[in-house]
Amino acid sequence: MAAETAAPARARAGEAVDAMIDRARERDSFARTIVAVFRYRELLRNLVAKDLKLKYRGSVLGFVWSLLNPLLMIAVYTVAFKFILQMRSEGFVFYLMLGLLAWSFFVNSVTMAAGAIVDNGALMKSLFFPRAILPLATVLFNFAQYLLTAAVFLPVLLVLYRVTPAAPMLLFPVFLGLQLLFTIGVALMVATGTALFRDVRHFLEFGLAALFWLTPIVYPLDQVPEGLQKIVLLTPMSPFIVAYHKMFFNQEWPGPMVWALAVGYAAAALAAGSAMMLAHEDKFSEQI
Repeated sequence: MAAETAAPARARAGEAVDAMIDRARERDSFARTIVAVFRYRELLRNLVAKDLKLKYRGSVLGFVWSLLNPLLMIAVYTVAFKFILQMRSEGFVFYLMLGLLAWSFFVNSVTMAAGAIVDNGALMKSLFFPRAILPLATVLFNFAQYLLTAAVFLPVLLVLYRVTPAAPMLLFPVFLGLQLLFTIGVALMVATGTALFRDVRHFLEFGLAALFWLTPIVYPLDQVPEGLQKIVLLTPMSPFIVAYHKMFFNQEWPGPMVWALAVGYAAAALAAGSAMMLAHEDKFSEQI
């Protein structure tokens, strides 16, 4: 009887040990991937530089377009909303641009990441490197674009709308960093998913369009019916957009809920994206 009782206990103990070993291997694999990405940082830098050069190849103004684009957007939206649609909300263009620029960085990164693996089959077959570098390069390329745009956009609009610098604006780099981590995680998931199922690319077209209207970009969160406000805030990009609006437009500190969601989404997306990439990167050569 004692032997019969001990057998299941030993089995459970063995399963627990196996689970601990698997988790240790996962951590080890993740750590090795981080180290490998660092070792191949020159390749990552070259991929980002290549995309930046290709974007403006043959252009007379080159990188100056990154500085002109936000100015042109401000002018167009000002004419459209203030003089044509006659929006009476003070500073609406400022409010709109804060959300649109952050949203554009996210959408462009995710859309490009969908093809990061499947469109680089020749590179993957000719060179060994951590596959996470490909979607990571697309995110950093768009991040560089976003930083160039923000460097022009924010000072111009602060002067144009006579916005006084306030202490909450100092949190901008923090939330920008959280959005970057979140976007990297989503890019890893999308790149992996598209390599396994090509339908992911088509789903993104609908999914991102729907998500845009569920994110408080063109409307303030406090104008959403009270019963739906928490639902809207829970959509993936809402905490970041709301934080930017709070910091720059309302000049207020983001609330605890916004902080919790932004940190939680960044950590969860990065963990899920890394796990997916690690679990399937050995199969990519068979899928492309």
